[in-house]
Amino acid sequence: MKSWVRYTLATTLFVVGVGGSIAYNQFVAPILTSEWVYVARTQLPADTPIQAADVERIRVPKSEVSPDAITNAEGLIGAYTAQTVDQNQVLTALDTEPDPFTITPGTEDVPIPSTWIASVSETLRQGDYVDLIPIAEPQAGANNVGTFTTTSEASEFKHLLVLSVHTDNNAEVTSQQTGAPQSVGARGNGNGIPASVDLKMTSAEAQALASLIEQKYQLLIVGVSDDNWTGGGAK
Repeated sequence: MKSWVRYTLATTLFVVGVGGSIAYNQFVAPILTSEWVYVARTQLPADTPIQAADVERIRVPKSEVSPDAITNAEGLIGAYTAQTVDQNQVLTALDTEPDPFTITPGTEDVPIPSTWIASVSETLRQGDYVDLIPIAEPQAGANNVGTFTTTSEASEFKHLLVLSVHTDNNAEVTSQQTGAPQSVGARGNGNGIPASVDLKMTSAEAQALASLIEQKYQLLIVGVSDDNWTGGGAK
């Protein structure tokens, strides 16, 4: 073997051996012993839509990764926080929930016109949650003048998401009111006076409501807090 060939092979083996070890330690080993996760760049309150700027992708040792940790962006961007997420906290499946405004199988966008409404708060806005209380109009007679009767079916209409709010001119109220308490995703707290609303309901709820409306019931629309809801999550 020619001397220049022998020296070239020796040099190549030396470089590959040393360089290969360095490359493995610096690049390969971290990949094998760590995993990509997503952490919050800042604190994210509950019911906040997650945007790309809100999270950062980092590597952490596999031994520190929770089985519920979110390891890819699919389904993360556009989801909502199910609870408050602290800055630099690793996001897990327990911290997120689907966009509650999405109409999913088994749910419907149900318009509630003003003719169905007996009373609604002037501060009701898109993103709030409400209970519906169906009431029967007073019947003629001396004993019940000025009284209303509720139905036992009122318990069926709990914690319904307000999809939109309209004024009596059918203008949608979406502008943010400075200093107003934020509801789901801070979708809007404007200055318009509600006349009609759209609610997210299950198909069964929508059918039950239609039956009551046929019986001439009207609706009290009562705003409720989302903080202590224990009814099994968003519809």
